[in-house]
Amino acid sequence: MALTCARCGTQNPDGNAFCQACGTQLAATAWAAPTAAPGTPPAGAPPPNWAPPQGPPPQSAQPAAPWLPPQSAPPPVAGPPPSAPPPSYQSPYYAPPPGYPQPPVHRTPWLLIISAIVGLVLLMAGCGTALAMINARNQPGSTVGSDLPSPTPAGTPSPVGQQTPSKGGANAASTSSVSATVPPGWVATTKDPVLQVTNPAGTGTIVMSSGSQTAQSAQQMKDAADQSLINQFPDIKACPNTKTTSGTVGGVSGIWWELCFTSTSGGQSFAGAMTIFVGVNAGGTVGYAVILLTQASQMNAFITEAKPVLQSIKWKLG
Repeated sequence: MALTCARCGTQNPDGNAFCQACGTQLAATAWAAPTAAPGTPPAGAPPPNWAPPQGPPPQSAQPAAPWLPPQSAPPPVAGPPPSAPPPSYQSPYYAPPPGYPQPPVHRTPWLLIISAIVGLVLLMAGCGTALAMINARNQPGSTVGSDLPSPTPAGTPSPVGQQTPSKGGANAASTSSVSATVPPGWVATTKDPVLQVTNPAGTGTIVMSSGSQTAQSAQQMKDAADQSLINQFPDIKACPNTKTTSGTVGGVSGIWWELCFTSTSGGQSFAGAMTIFVGVNAGGTVGYAVILLTQASQMNAFITEAKPVLQSIKWKLG
């Protein structure tokens, strides 16, 4: 139906928003059009019209539900799950480098162990305290204490001083402080006053020496030796199921005990051990020492192998 302009009275076709004569907005048209479009003019078209569109938004919320599971990742990140991933990454990294399962373990290179032992013997001999280091740790019997594990060198330790390989029959090797028989195939290394004898396989070494010292007991020598080794090798300690025992070497009475440690060689780590003997003369003014060094798993065999050498030891200082 025609719409009459309130301003000029012109009749305008139904549907015009403005008067075609004066351009005035046709208010009735504006309201009629919106109401006619929704088909529910009085019902308050705007609310219903907007409500249906709002229907889709809630539906959009439903698709959000599928995202909730993936969103579970964020919650874990904020909560305990995030902590879990970090450790998993850290554990692999930590495991390879130090063998992190072994962080508390202090590993000492095999050659460093030998050098320290020889150095300790030299130091004690120079200070008047003789310390003989036995490379083959435990030897069954009264002379040697209980079995001790010893480190297995990846190769023969670097010799110190003059080397004398024994060929054919047994030979004698000596320094100014001690002498011993060197079985066939064994190698003797002398660096006065220290004598070092290594087995043919290069897996066990015997270090021995003696020297003048301020009067002291075998126990005092043991305590000094233990402290010196602990200062150099933090993880060194008395071997399990072993104890200090009395014994004799070369006619000298003294003390046998065993120490265990972890060593590295060729990128691998292994359990090492040393059996040590210290003794003194009647006045305590001369000290004697022997150290057996080898791999823990080979200690028993090495002690047996080293017996001829230990039994042949003769001290030159009285």
